[in-house]
Amino acid sequence: MEIFYITIAITYILAFLGRQSGDVKEYNLKKINPFFFGLVTIIFILVCGLRSNIGDTYFYKHSYDLLVLTGDMIGYEIGFLKLMELLTKVSSDPQILIFTVGFICNLFILLSLKREATYFELSTYLFVTSGYYLVTMNGMRQSMVAGVFFYFGVKFIKEQKMFNYIALVFLLTLFHKSAVFLYPIYFISQEKAFSKRIVLLIGGTVFVTLMFSSLAGAIKEVSGEYGHYIDSFNEGGAHILRAAIDGVPVLLAYMNREKLEKDWKYSNIFINLSTLNFIFMILALQNWIFARVGLYLSISNFILLPYIIKNYFDDGTRKIVYAGCVIFYFLYYYYDQVIMMNVVYRSVILGIY
Repeated sequence: MEIFYITIAITYILAFLGRQSGDVKEYNLKKINPFFFGLVTIIFILVCGLRSNIGDTYFYKHSYDLLVLTGDMIGYEIGFLKLMELLTKVSSDPQILIFTVGFICNLFILLSLKREATYFELSTYLFVTSGYYLVTMNGMRQSMVAGVFFYFGVKFIKEQKMFNYIALVFLLTLFHKSAVFLYPIYFISQEKAFSKRIVLLIGGTVFVTLMFSSLAGAIKEVSGEYGHYIDSFNEGGAHILRAAIDGVPVLLAYMNREKLEKDWKYSNIFINLSTLNFIFMILALQNWIFARVGLYLSISNFILLPYIIKNYFDDGTRKIVYAGCVIFYFLYYYYDQVIMMNVVYRSVILGIY
């Protein structure tokens, strides 16, 4: 875990310097110094892309080796298979796949945070301590798709370019089929935050959660390739602390909803994405597979929470809330990564065994 602690500390300092040396732009957002942004991005990409283990890394390497040896392309969506095939022409070492996916995923997530930054250093800090950074090393394909989606998808939603958005989601489904769930997000994200429709959606989610056992069969039918996970819903829901953490930005947004609507033109987008993420995390209390859908949306928390802390607390309270956020997220990170999962990072290239 030492490599993660070092990554947290160095990227936080560099991101802070990047914010301090940047200029204010509209809606109290910040332009981040490109030099420091580049350093932060390089560190995240190297740590992610040069790993030798964690999550599904071994299986992706194994699939790549099989492709090199046999030429067989099975098991993944066509877009990802074509990416693998292209990479085999460059190198037979499967590390190139791990690095490429890590590069794409982290670059676009950080570009999204940079574009929407208030406290850029806090956004990058939350990216790691929320556990999302580790997820990019586990659910590789989906995290890559999520990074690309959030950068381009939010842009198209802002500009109300529906056909561009639909084309983007279609392309992303060629890399991970679960991206099909993103089609309705275009319309839901533009709804007024905490409108009656959103409240009904939350209420429906609570109902589904309470009735999950009875509804499991129907959910399995519409879940496609993920349907088999529903059979084991008694064996693995998300931790309630995870859902509670994702609920904090939603609660604070609700408390400041009128100010957010007045001060931030695109507040509805990020509030609704965070709210939808929270909804999926509530469902994930019954089955962790729902958290996979929330993976596309939870990046909004790293934008929304820092914005609220910066703009809706007075100077003295802001410092306390900011410090409390840093401390609490680190404690959660330690609990989740060390106590619960005992994560060990290894990298042959970096000499970490």
